[in-house]
Amino acid sequence: MTTKKTTLKKKAAPKKAAAEVLPNPPAEIVIAPVTTVELRLTDGTLDYSDIWAFVQKHAGGQEGNVRIVPLENVDLTSAEPVPFGYAGKSGGVRQRIQDWMLFGYEGDASLKLVLGKAAKLGHSRKKPNCLLALMNGGYTPSSKYWGTPFVKLVVETQPKA
Repeated sequence: MTTKKTTLKKKAAPKKAAAEVLPNPPAEIVIAPVTTVELRLTDGTLDYSDIWAFVQKHAGGQEGNVRIVPLENVDLTSAEPVPFGYAGKSGGVRQRIQDWMLFGYEGDASLKLVLGKAAKLGHSRKKPNCLLALMNGGYTPSSKYWGTPFVKLVVETQPKA
């Protein structure tokens, strides 16, 4: 038997397509500033119509575009983060609703979600007294904290193209 030497041919590697650079890309990335609009008590008192006028004017009527944001005077490390609304039953309706407004429901502080969850406990979506209390500083004008807001409503808007 004779031995025969053969040379294996290497297959040519497929050619890679060169990255094509378009002279005029179809899109560009633009970093646009975000504008925030807030509803916060500065003088007098707020009422339900102020809340809904704010939602209509600045959030396009969409409660989901509005966040409830606690102010600096809220002690988020305390079992009673604000000085009212915690005197009743521990874990009661008012306490739960206020906590959702201060901490968010599972971390989400959108007005739509919080009011939706609170409505299941009997809290009015259109006349949210717990929200109004946190915005005015108590449930009645006789509250010693009346006029001191504890939350604000915030809408972040993107500039229109």
